[in-house]
Amino acid sequence: MDLGQIIDTALRLYRQNFGELLAIAAITLPLDIINAVGIGLISDKLVAGIVSAVLMIPSALIGLVAIAGITRAVADLGDGVAPDFNRVYRQVLPRLGALLLTALRVIVIVLALTVTIVGIPYAIYLGIRWTFFAQAVVIEGQSGEEAMSLSARVVQGSWWRTLGIIIMIWLLAGLPTIAVTLLFASAAAIAANLAVAAVSIVVVPFTGAALTLLFFDLQSREREHAGIA
Repeated sequence: MDLGQIIDTALRLYRQNFGELLAIAAITLPLDIINAVGIGLISDKLVAGIVSAVLMIPSALIGLVAIAGITRAVADLGDGVAPDFNRVYRQVLPRLGALLLTALRVIVIVLALTVTIVGIPYAIYLGIRWTFFAQAVVIEGQSGEEAMSLSARVVQGSWWRTLGIIIMIWLLAGLPTIAVTLLFASAAAIAANLAVAAVSIVVVPFTGAALTLLFFDLQSREREHAGIA
C-alpha cells in the first residue's frame, strides 16, 4: 500500500468500527481527566510543569497500552474478527510485561543518544527502525530484543519511506489537537485540557490503525523481496 491507501484504509476501518475502537482507546480517559483537572487547578506554572512531567510517564505507559489494543483490534479485523474490548485486552494483557520492558529499552537507548546532542541523528535512525516493536510484541508474540530486531528487519531497505509515512500519519493525527488547542486558547485551563484530552483519545484509533497497516505493508514487502531473492 502507498501512503494514500494506508490513510484511507485506516479511516475506513475506524468509521466502520468507531464505537469499538474508541472504547479500546478510552482506557486513557481516567488518567487524562486527572491530568487535565489537576494541572488546570495549579496556578504556579513551575509546579504545574513539574506535575505534568511526573504524570508524563504513567500517561505514556497507558497510551502505549491503548495503541497495543488498537494494534490487536486491527490484526483481528484482518482475520475477519470484529474488534471487542474484552477480547482485545485479554490478548494484550499477557503481553503487557514484554511490551513495557521493550518500550523502556527503546526509550532509554533513544534518550541516551539524544542527550548527547551529537547522537540525535542516530537516535532518530534507531527510533524509526524500532517504531513497530509494539506490533511485534502484540501480533507476532515477540519480546525484548526479538521485537526490536523484527521491527528493524521490516524497516530495512524502506527507512526513508517509513519515515515519510510516519511523519504524515503524525501530522494528520496532530491537526485535530492543534485545532482544538487554538479554539480553546482563551478558555479556562481545565476546559482546554479536557478538550485536548478528548480529541487525543479520538485520534488514537487512527494513529494505531495506520501504524499497524504500515507494519503489515512492510512485512508484505519483506516477504515479497525474500521470495524474489
